Amino acid sequence: MNNSRQQFWIEAIKGGTIIGLVNLAFSLLVQFSGDNEKWISALNFISTVVTILLTAGYLRRFARLHTKAEGFSYGRGVGFVVAMMIFVGVLSGIYSAVMANFVIKAEVLESVDLVMAQMQDVISADQFESTYNMMRASVTNPMILTLSSVFGNVIYGLFMGLVLSIITRRQADIFAEDTATTPNENNL
Repeated sequence: MNNSRQQFWIEAIKGGTIIGLVNLAFSLLVQFSGDNEKWISALNFISTVVTILLTAGYLRRFARLHTKAEGFSYGRGVGFVVAMMIFVGVLSGIYSAVMANFVIKAEVLESVDLVMAQMQDVISADQFESTYNMMRASVTNPMILTLSSVFGNVIYGLFMGLVLSIITRRQADIFAEDTATTPNENNL
């Protein structure tokens, strides 16, 4: 198989999009599940397990695209998981921006007010006013929400990739024939 950058990113987009959409579904379930803490904890746990399993599945799928002669390096596995998590982060950031600006804006701004009320006696009035305005603007800013989501998911993906790539790593077999089975263009 041709291990081009294009194939790498196509597979990362596929995996990241599916994982991101599954995470969004779980986020919606958590958001609209009410105040039942046990239910929310269970959904968060299930979401984490499903995310890890899907990531492992897409990593194994990508590793199988490499021939025995090529092998599959540890670094390539970590990089692939991080690349998938970039796309998960973009989807998650867009979801957060939509939620913070349209669906739960009042609750988000109320939480800023509660945090700032605790800081009111700690900092000066000038600092308080500028900090308050900055926080209110940043919690609903789509760019900040998306970038912070991408950053958080990349860090999460890095740790996940470090562990999962141990499982999928394969040394190149120097005696294997390099007969790559390239999927046809319709399977992409």
